[in-house]
Amino acid sequence: MLLPDYTITNRILKNISEIERSRGYIENTFVLPFSRNSLKKESKEKKVYNLLLLEDYDVNLTDIKKHFDSISPHLDDEILKIIEVVSNLDQLSKMKLGWDKKFKNLSEKITDNDVAFRVKKIPNKLLPEEILAKISLITEWLNSDDAKNTHPLIVSGILLAELEIAHPYEKLSSLTSNLISEMFLISNNFDIVEIIPYQENFNLQRFKFNDAIEYIKKTEDYTEWLDFYLENILFQIQILKEKYELLEKQSKQQSIPNAEKLTLRQQRIYQYLLDYKFIQNSQFSLLFPDISEDSILRDLRVLGDLDLVVKTGKTKSSKYELKH
Repeated sequence: MLLPDYTITNRILKNISEIERSRGYIENTFVLPFSRNSLKKESKEKKVYNLLLLEDYDVNLTDIKKHFDSISPHLDDEILKIIEVVSNLDQLSKMKLGWDKKFKNLSEKITDNDVAFRVKKIPNKLLPEEILAKISLITEWLNSDDAKNTHPLIVSGILLAELEIAHPYEKLSSLTSNLISEMFLISNNFDIVEIIPYQENFNLQRFKFNDAIEYIKKTEDYTEWLDFYLENILFQIQILKEKYELLEKQSKQQSIPNAEKLTLRQQRIYQYLLDYKFIQNSQFSLLFPDISEDSILRDLRVLGDLDLVVKTGKTKSSKYELKH
C-alpha cells in the first residue's frame, strides 16, 4: 500500500486553516442567487480554460465564456466533452463506485476511449506495464484508515502528485488527474473546489510545479509539493472570498427605505427586487425554499403598505416590483 512521507509544517497547517476559514465565509455569506451564480460561472470558465492550458490547448478564455453564456462559439467536440464533465463533476464524484471505477469512468467520459490506461512509453514516466499496479496502490490507500484520518486537502494533493508522476492516461492525463483529485475533495464534502480555479497558478508557475513533482520522485517526500499545492488553492480561494466580501459590503450599503421597520426576510425580498426587478409566486421557493407562499405574500403586503412594492396582475400570475 502507498505510505506517503511528508511533514505537517506550520506553513501547511496555516494554509489549511486559512483555506477552511475562507471556505466557511463563502459558504455562509448571503449573496443573492444571481450574484452567486455569476461568480460560480466566472470561476468555472476560468477552471475549464486553465485545465485546457495544462494540456496546451490552443483556446482562449473569451470562447469559453461565450459557451457558458450560450452564445455558442465554435468549440471542438473534445472541449465540449471536457466542459460537460467539469459541469457535472459533482454528480460523477458522488456515484456509488469504487475509486478504480471512478478513475476509469471519468477518463472514458473525457476521451470517449474505453482503454483503461496508457499503452505507450513516455520518457521520465512509469512504464505502461507498471501503471495498473500503481493505480491499485493509490486506490487501496484512498480506502485505508490512513487516508480517511488525514485532511482531504492533504490526500487530494498527494493523489494529484501520484497521478502526475504515473501519467496513467494516453490522452489528457494531467487534466484527468486534476479532476480526479477534485472528485476526491467533492466526495469528502469539499464541494467548493469546483469553483476554485487553482490550475491557473499551475500554469503560471509551470516550472515550480514540475520541480515540486520531481522532488517527490527523487526523495519520496511530499512536503514541498503539498506546500506548493495548498498555497495555490489558498491564493485562489482568497480571491473568491474577496469577491464575496465586496458583494456583501455592496449589499449592506444599498439603502433600504424604512429598513428599521422590515424583518430580515422582507429586506432580502427587497434586495432580490433590486437585483431581479420583479418576483412572481413561482419564484418564492427559489428565494425561500423553507417558507410558505402565504408567508411571502404577507411580507409583500407589508412592503406594499410601506409604499416600497407595487403589485401588477392578478392571482398566480401577479408580479411584484419596486415602486419607483
